[in-house]
Amino acid sequence: MADMGTDLAIDAKSGQTAPRAEEKAAGSRIGVALGAGAARGWSHIGVLERLSESGIAPDVMAGTSIGALVSGCYAAGRLGELKEFALGLTRRRIFSLLDLSWSGSGLISGDRLRDLLEKQVGEMQFTDLRMPFVCIATELMTGHEIWLRNGPVAPAIRASYALPGVFRPVQIDGQWLIDGAVVNPIPVSACRALGARLVVSVNLGSDAFSGTVVQEPKNFIGSNGARGSDEPPLDRSSALRQMFGGPTSPGLTTVLVAAFNISQDRLARSRLAGDPPDVNIVPRNPNVGLFDFDKAAEAIAAGREAADRVLPDIELALHLLDRAAGL
Repeated sequence: MADMGTDLAIDAKSGQTAPRAEEKAAGSRIGVALGAGAARGWSHIGVLERLSESGIAPDVMAGTSIGALVSGCYAAGRLGELKEFALGLTRRRIFSLLDLSWSGSGLISGDRLRDLLEKQVGEMQFTDLRMPFVCIATELMTGHEIWLRNGPVAPAIRASYALPGVFRPVQIDGQWLIDGAVVNPIPVSACRALGARLVVSVNLGSDAFSGTVVQEPKNFIGSNGARGSDEPPLDRSSALRQMFGGPTSPGLTTVLVAAFNISQDRLARSRLAGDPPDVNIVPRNPNVGLFDFDKAAEAIAAGREAADRVLPDIELALHLLDRAAGL
């Protein structure tokens, strides 16, 4: 694990000094940076699928929050399994994964999600992945941006999506880590540090204020047509109302996530202005709210469409790189 600008990384398991990821990625051409965005992050799956179908494969990857989850599964060769899981989510299934905790440092302990993640990537180490991959997290006590790129993959991904106040922080190497979107929502800089000459980013924040940011519980757990019509309705417990709110006011989790999303959007604009990607993919997800994890099919389709719009730009950029290299 290494902080930004650190020359050497320390393997969290062995304690040995590992080579810099930049050295392992020498000669890399394409870097893909997947940004944060809660349920809209399923769009990343569609983007990566469409790029792959077009013969465009990343040499290095970096991800923040749900972007870390998707890019980590891609680097581990588990994108198909993640897609199958996402498409199988229903509102009842989502609620069953929310292991509420009223005594810890987050409303959701995250143990059930941890078990699912470990089922996907097992005990994989970063060195087992198909390509160099950086997971962005934030050190809770100092606010430092942490680049996780050594040791076990699953805890790094969990740390990257540990939304403050919602999920418990994750301890790695004696540091308490929270969501990387606090400091770097779209990790273009990490891809460049890994040696990418062409950086493609996926920005999920463009529709942050056109979609259903504040949602009522009935929209979260009820049944709306065919998608959830075969499921019995869930009881609206007081805990659920406290988390997601009701018809007249937003709940605690909705307020936390919406406020976080606003600051994340502003930070992403600032960071992208200072270090812009070569190609920016912007999925259009106006109907996918931050908690709409059961709308994976719609989000994946939006990702594919967004990738289609920029494929000519990526192909042109690659042609120019080849020409500059004399190929």
